[in-house]
Amino acid sequence: MELWPGGPRIRQHQQAQPVSHASVALQQAALDIFGPDPRRVLDLGSGCGIVALMLALRRPLWQVEGLEVQAELNDLACGNAALCGVNIPFHSGDMRSFTAFLPYDLIVSNPPWLPLGSGKTSPIQARNLSRFELLGGLADVLACVKRNLAPAGQALLLYPRSRSGELGKAADKTFLDIISLFPASGLQEHIICHIRHKGQ
Repeated sequence: MELWPGGPRIRQHQQAQPVSHASVALQQAALDIFGPDPRRVLDLGSGCGIVALMLALRRPLWQVEGLEVQAELNDLACGNAALCGVNIPFHSGDMRSFTAFLPYDLIVSNPPWLPLGSGKTSPIQARNLSRFELLGGLADVLACVKRNLAPAGQALLLYPRSRSGELGKAADKTFLDIISLFPASGLQEHIICHIRHKGQ
């Protein structure tokens, strides 16, 4: 698939959750809010690498990295980076234990957001891992953000609008502040949560 009309092409995993408009909405929000100045960026739950790649290509001064728990998708992301001619370290690991050597100025994430038991599962486990909170839920995402965000850093998380109240409570427990909740472009049922450390 093309990252944008006429842009570089990347590969998707045939058995994984297909790339959706959510990836486009998340990266567009990051581009709209943050300028071209150098910053360390983490795509948390990077999948095939699409968000990290779009950000790296649109913001060449950003040092973009990815973290993905599914090894096959992480390998695919590394291959896609080579196809696009960009140098992005994609880390294979679990967000529940991941701690970066250096913190990030910006963390973006379109994580699995379906609670267990809330929808129909797929016979393909890779798709379930991309959709359901099988390897960590909302609180784990926020804990990973808290642990890896620079003191003045910010994060953008894409979630269903129906979970905005839960986001607020979990952020407060994690000592994170919600700067704003705003509609995800082109997605009626989803919002982007813009957060930072408390007191910043």
